[in-house]
Amino acid sequence: MATSMTLSQLMSATRQRADMFPVGYTPSLTNTDYFVTDPELISYINQSYFELYDLLVTTYEDYYVADPLIIPTDGTTNLYPLPDGVLYSAAKEFYKVLGVDLGLNNSGNAFVTLKKFDFIGRNRYLYPQLTSTYLGVFNLRYRVVGNNLMLIPTPSAGQYIRMWYIPRMQTLTALADVADGVSGWTEYIITDAAIKCAQKEETDVTVLAMQKAALIKRIEETAMNRDAGQPDTISNVRSQLERWGGDFGTGNTPMGGY
Repeated sequence: MATSMTLSQLMSATRQRADMFPVGYTPSLTNTDYFVTDPELISYINQSYFELYDLLVTTYEDYYVADPLIIPTDGTTNLYPLPDGVLYSAAKEFYKVLGVDLGLNNSGNAFVTLKKFDFIGRNRYLYPQLTSTYLGVFNLRYRVVGNNLMLIPTPSAGQYIRMWYIPRMQTLTALADVADGVSGWTEYIITDAAIKCAQKEETDVTVLAMQKAALIKRIEETAMNRDAGQPDTISNVRSQLERWGGDFGTGNTPMGGY
């Protein structure tokens, strides 16, 4: 199976998998001569594509990461619009945030990691706000609110926010559009779209469902070893304890810390 396929190729492959491939079939954006019309099939393929994309970016976490976005602060704004494909020099449209950093000075370097604020703690900051220390940051937190990145308290001017994020998947609309960013997993799109076709025809989907389950299992298993040299983890607890000087094996309590 090709690592990437056009919408036209996906339509033909899906009809073959669902046993709905008429003699002389040619994919079209408007063909309504079949029980599952081509416009309906395109909708199924995009739904399956979105499902695969969600599965990959959730399971792998760093499967498809956009270039980090740098946003300068002005000292008065605490809501910064998320990239929509037009803003920030046409940066890729936002889908999910991976993390947010703050530059400790106005040269845009020496970044520190920001944490997301809990909703219950949204009003914990006192006025007048203390937005910086000698390190340039004081209790700054972030949260995605609607189409904006909210920062509390309002950051001081001349600093830089760096946001790491996953871009939104592009819908397949033209026959030549390519299902990309899902290298090697186009089989999932075909199988899931074929299930949707068979369900409309009220055909047994047991075999297709088993194929889909096997593909999901493979994705979940391979995600752990994407970087064979250093499998990904949420955080390195052992390294934190070693840096703090703690050793639970001897009963010592972790001390200090940065």
